[in-house]
Amino acid sequence: MRKKDTILRELQQAKQALTAKEMAQKLKMDRTNVSRHLNELVKEEKVKKLAGRPIKFKAVSFLTEKYITFENLIGKDGSLKNQIQKAKAAILYPPLGLHTLIFGKTGTGKTMFAECMYRFALTSKTLASDAPFITFNCADYAQNPQLLYGHIFGVKKGAFTGAETSRKGLLEQANGGILFLDEIHRLPPEGQEMLFTFIDKGTFRPLGAEQEEQAKVLIIGATTETSQTFLTTFNRRIPMQIELPALSERSLDERLAIIEEFLQQEANRLESTISLDRRSLLAFLAYQPEGNIGQLKRDLKLVCAKAFLHYQTAKTADKIAITEEDLPLVVQKGLLRSQTLQAKLPHFLDKNELCLVLDPGEDNVIWRKDPNNDMEVYDSITTKLDELGNLELSTIDLEKLIATDVDRYFSTYVEKLSHTNTYREIISDKLWHLVEQMYAKAKERLGRHYDEKVRFAFALHLNATIERIKNDRFVAHPDLNDIRRQNTKEFQLALEFSAQLEQAYNIVLPLDEIGFITMFLTMDETSEDASLANEQVEVLVVMHGEQTATSMLKTAQELLQTKWGQAFDMPLSLSTEAMYQQVCTYIAKHQASLGQGVIILTDMGSPNNFGKLLTHEFGIKTRVISLASTMLVLESLRLATLGRTLAEIYQSVSLIFEKQCLNDEPKEKPKAKALVVACFTGEGVSAYLYQLVSRLVDPAEIEIVQMQSLEKAKFLKQLEQLSLEKELVAIVGTVELNYQKIPFVPAFDLFQRKKVLAFQELLGPLTTSAEVSHALAKEFASSLDVTQLFAQIDTCLQTFRNEQEVLLENSVWQALSVHLGFLIDKLIKKQLPPLFPNLQHFKAQNSLLFTQLKNYLAPLEEEFGVTFSFDDLAYVAKIICNNQIKLELHSV
Repeated sequence: MRKKDTILRELQQAKQALTAKEMAQKLKMDRTNVSRHLNELVKEEKVKKLAGRPIKFKAVSFLTEKYITFENLIGKDGSLKNQIQKAKAAILYPPLGLHTLIFGKTGTGKTMFAECMYRFALTSKTLASDAPFITFNCADYAQNPQLLYGHIFGVKKGAFTGAETSRKGLLEQANGGILFLDEIHRLPPEGQEMLFTFIDKGTFRPLGAEQEEQAKVLIIGATTETSQTFLTTFNRRIPMQIELPALSERSLDERLAIIEEFLQQEANRLESTISLDRRSLLAFLAYQPEGNIGQLKRDLKLVCAKAFLHYQTAKTADKIAITEEDLPLVVQKGLLRSQTLQAKLPHFLDKNELCLVLDPGEDNVIWRKDPNNDMEVYDSITTKLDELGNLELSTIDLEKLIATDVDRYFSTYVEKLSHTNTYREIISDKLWHLVEQMYAKAKERLGRHYDEKVRFAFALHLNATIERIKNDRFVAHPDLNDIRRQNTKEFQLALEFSAQLEQAYNIVLPLDEIGFITMFLTMDETSEDASLANEQVEVLVVMHGEQTATSMLKTAQELLQTKWGQAFDMPLSLSTEAMYQQVCTYIAKHQASLGQGVIILTDMGSPNNFGKLLTHEFGIKTRVISLASTMLVLESLRLATLGRTLAEIYQSVSLIFEKQCLNDEPKEKPKAKALVVACFTGEGVSAYLYQLVSRLVDPAEIEIVQMQSLEKAKFLKQLEQLSLEKELVAIVGTVELNYQKIPFVPAFDLFQRKKVLAFQELLGPLTTSAEVSHALAKEFASSLDVTQLFAQIDTCLQTFRNEQEVLLENSVWQALSVHLGFLIDKLIKKQLPPLFPNLQHFKAQNSLLFTQLKNYLAPLEEEFGVTFSFDDLAYVAKIICNNQIKLELHSV
């Protein structure tokens, strides 16, 4: 028997994994040869390397793998029951089944569901056992219809330039089986017509062919859009339409089953036990992944990889343990919602359950198209650890070093969010189609890519421009001549677009308005003000001593491989005035490039005052960090070379080295809050945004300031001045403007309910629930924990607000909170609240709202032992009905 076979047989008989050294001793063979044979067996997939140190080997145990079918599909008796019944009916319908469209948001499992239909067709013998299942994503070739049609219908040699050989189409490849067309909405109208011709006749003509060909193929399409996206004639030919629910619409039991199934797969692949602690499990159950099941699996894969990395580097770990620290931020935020889900959580998630444990060896149910079904990331971690381990870098934190690579690896899994059609609520179809045509031409002529937000901002600007011209309001462009000279191609294209607008809306556009259009054409999705994008915060190191500053800066520069920064050595023989003059000379020489400001790192004494003096003398922004060490210089320089703002660098370094940092600015009294509404002209669009924001913000709490953003330098200077007087809470505008750490809210977001809710959360109420409870504590029964009362009320209202997307002013939410607090207090004191007039009529008109309130306020009834009558609910419902904010703007 060959030595390699002997080693394999020994491993198969062994009850535990063995190292190469242990195998060599057991078989009395040379360790080097044993190691070589083991690695050969690993490549042959007969032996597997196990996680941990030292590396151990184990014979591969072939677990039973079952494909996902309707019989083992999670949700078959729950949220997917009706969908499965319809799918089976479509497959069994004589003679060849019904063509089907599967609707659902990104990540809801449309491809998996189509594959289950295929498996059912095989088991029911509707299709032959060797029937093909061909999948194709129409989005891959949506920009090139000829290639798209060629892939689906086939190509004959010479059909078009480049068609040097004939090629079978997908219809021919899928003959006798199923063709699954993902993102079928990306099929142009002409392609839809060609496809429904095949559906009608069972024939198709490859591109360039003279004769038609026949095939028997069942078409299954998947789309994130609605049926209105397709031609009416196409819709009629797809009789079976199935809609899959989003993950948020499925039960917690089903979500838990999905989590368990995925982790079981990972445990089997790694042949190691995986545990998920209780808080992490709660977070995965409670968070709301926008990418549905697809994102849930990606996030689970990420935490498995991080836990695997820890398992590999921790010598004492006996299992792959996933803890709260491994969770991405979006998952950790699920813990904020976990309290509201306690009543809905599965019964076994009690306080005694510390973690969910999955041991390897269970049957592995797989989905053959699952992109997560691989070992690449784990193999990458093991390989990297081996490489670094061989270098014997005992002082390096290997886990921290490789964690960066893990995060970078998973960034490729993040899917782009589907575009919304929000613009239809604000911009007329006529104007939007015109804008789309303009940008299509601009992309072709200028070679730029303009994303949807840029196009939306342009459409919003044109909307206001048209109304402004119709109302004889004129806005002058302050830099029209410079715009014309510096952007000749864009200006020429803007002239063409102005002619289209004039003809479409019977108006006359002045040259100033054409200048504004030109500016929109100079922007693409990555564009920035070049003068600012190329600037960085200057770093000055000013230290006492002959070479102290030079040495510290040089060390930081070498570590970061940069030449950025300037050192000023201050020998004890040099006066403070002379040192300050040297710094002034440098500032005066480079003042043109110091627009982002200067951060000064000093050791002690008089140089701490240089910042204020330089700001007063040169008008530049400065910040001073005292007691600076090499680490402080390194961190400041690193952030500056990354392009961070002065405020970000100062805040970051101050937080990290709080005890070492000296705040060179006096403490200020609390400032009044202000919100900036910005657009190019300061009129038109700004007025629209001002109207909307005024309904979302209480002017008594936050002042709304309209500002012009056309001249960026001037705009930033105005912001700087305003920030001295007010606390800027946010900037709302059509074009992204980054200023320090003040949140920027695109105008696009304020026309989407979910984004508006996030906007309100960003601003927040002036008075917290804790402050309310403290102020009103004396008004309530002594036996009542008022702090807990208002915390519970706030939780219930926030859940209702977010899940039902209810838009009310923050002040109304606070009033509603106080109302509920006093109502509960009255009920506890056995006092009868007032009756609601015309209750039955009001209840009939708002029956759904009554049902929702009953459900969302149920935790309050349970917690405080009260029962809300319909009269009580009616008063709450009336407050909500009378104060709803509607997202409506006048459109052209």
